Amino acid sequence: MKKGRFWITPDPYHNDDNIQIGREVKISCQVEATPPEELIFSWLKNGRPLRSSERMVITQTDPDVAPGTTNLDIIDLKFTDFGTYTCVASLKNGGIPEISIDVNISSTTVPPNLTVPREKSPLVTQEGDTVDLQCLVSGKPKPIILWSRSDKEAPMPDGNMLSESYDGVLRIVNVSREMTGTYRCQTSQYNGFNVKPREATVELIVQCK
Repeated sequence: MKKGRFWITPDPYHNDDNIQIGREVKISCQVEATPPEELIFSWLKNGRPLRSSERMVITQTDPDVAPGTTNLDIIDLKFTDFGTYTCVASLKNGGIPEISIDVNISSTTVPPNLTVPREKSPLVTQEGDTVDLQCLVSGKPKPIILWSRSDKEAPMPDGNMLSESYDGVLRIVNVSREMTGTYRCQTSQYNGFNVKPREATVELIVQCK
């Protein structure tokens, strides 16, 4: 099994980015395993086992999601539902340590926001320098940031099309003039809110020495 990830859908039936009392909240948990059919999931709330009920609906075989995914739907959210929900994944035949993922739902759980400091774009540097592109990300939980080139056919400096950042910073070592251009940062739905991605751009200008 590989490390799992989660995402929170504030309300699958309304176009709203915030968690609201009286609405539905869906917590999804995904773990990669081979074969995924061997995965067994269980849920805890504040460390205590949680069973599926009319208001707490647990599903593991949703045809609309990828294999290895379990959902917890909290219907008609109440203040008493706030707490830490833990998704625990294990294999039927055992032999491999289980994976647990904690997701906190509270009044301070808020969707992400993304900005670029005014002095950080455009960013002018010289060939051979090390430069940090920065997007400020907030939100609880704080999402992973995905970096890419605005020119979708141009790879990132490391050769990949996407780069992940947990603090919103993309460090480029030994920059070259070919790296001049616009870089896009956007929020990932993983380990955060399953809402429309927040995006921002940083302009990088690399000059000859």
